[in-house]
Amino acid sequence: MPSQDDINTMQVLLRTHRQTLGILLEQQAKLGVYAPAGVLIGIAEARASIAQAKVALRDWGVTVDDLPNDQSSEAPPVAPGPAGAPPSAVAASGDVIIGTVGAGAQGVAIGKQITQVLGSPGTPGDDRHAIDALLQRCEHELAAAGLDATLIGMAEFQLGLLAGELRKLDPRATPSASTVSQVGGWLLDNLPPLREALAALFAAPAVRRVLGRADADLSGWLQRRFGA
Repeated sequence: MPSQDDINTMQVLLRTHRQTLGILLEQQAKLGVYAPAGVLIGIAEARASIAQAKVALRDWGVTVDDLPNDQSSEAPPVAPGPAGAPPSAVAASGDVIIGTVGAGAQGVAIGKQITQVLGSPGTPGDDRHAIDALLQRCEHELAAAGLDATLIGMAEFQLGLLAGELRKLDPRATPSASTVSQVGGWLLDNLPPLREALAALFAAPAVRRVLGRADADLSGWLQRRFGA
């Protein structure tokens, strides 16, 4: 059986993934059909992570509510698209289920005539859009926290350093693991009002892709600070 700490960590992860999903859904609503692929992929990946967290908690005997945004609504049939159109634009007939699946999703249910659109890593431009939205949330939380002006100034400087590393989206650029861990640790330790926003930032698939190219492995630090 898992310990209470394991359960608490999984519950925090579930909340974090739901917060990330909420931010991305807001971006999608604002941009409509112009939403970049990175936002759509992030939504699918967040929902896959939510589903996995809910399964784990329920297996441990923990009651978990299903929220409306946890799953996407069924897509209605669409008109046939031109030759070479993406799968989402192709007409469906019969009992067809169309699902968008995150790149790392596992255990996806299958059924009659399912068509799956597998998510792939977004372009640097797509990832920048998602990362910027999450950084803006941190900035808004900082502005609303009512902290001492000196602390706010230090926090803004640290957030600027972190943003500089997370925006190294060119495949040839190498983020500094020491800068990320030191700045991230300082923000977590000194700014409790930002902890949820920071957890959502570091859990985002776009951010994880950047951190995966850092000059040292950050998985241990992420596990210690965020439980994943």
